[in-house]
Amino acid sequence: MRTNDLISLYVSFVETNGGKSRPVLIRKVSEQTVEAFKITSKYQNKSAYIKQQYYLIKDWQAAGLKKTSWVNLGNLYRFNKAGLSFKEIGHLSKLDQTEIADFALNLKNKRRSKGQKIIQQQSSKKELKESKTELTQRIQKQLKDFADHNPEVKPKNDPENKNDRPSY
Repeated sequence: MRTNDLISLYVSFVETNGGKSRPVLIRKVSEQTVEAFKITSKYQNKSAYIKQQYYLIKDWQAAGLKKTSWVNLGNLYRFNKAGLSFKEIGHLSKLDQTEIADFALNLKNKRRSKGQKIIQQQSSKKELKESKTELTQRIQKQLKDFADHNPEVKPKNDPENKNDRPSY
């Protein structure tokens, strides 16, 4: 088993008991673990968000797959190598190896830029909140200045004015 091999192995379900044998693409093999991406032929009913992280295997037949398939780059799975039972399917073509690397890099960059946009939005919200605070302070100062220059205007909640009580 090596990088870019396609194998079939038993994968447990996350939300319920059980699991099934499914094809996976080997990303990395170390002494203790195997890292892999799931492969699926179910693409059409996925949301646009999910579809953007699926790479279409161009040479799927040469890779040993029975039908058009996609690699789900959205989640990387790690399996203990010890006792791992699998069946060899094939190997990703050079074309697919190159294109999936480019696809993964573009996906990573999209996610990174999306994260930067979120940070920028949060920063803009913070600036907006600060400007609201500054505006409130400026208005309060203007009102105080107005009241100081117009003694006939009594401020609300003035303890001297018994008819002016706060409402609850």
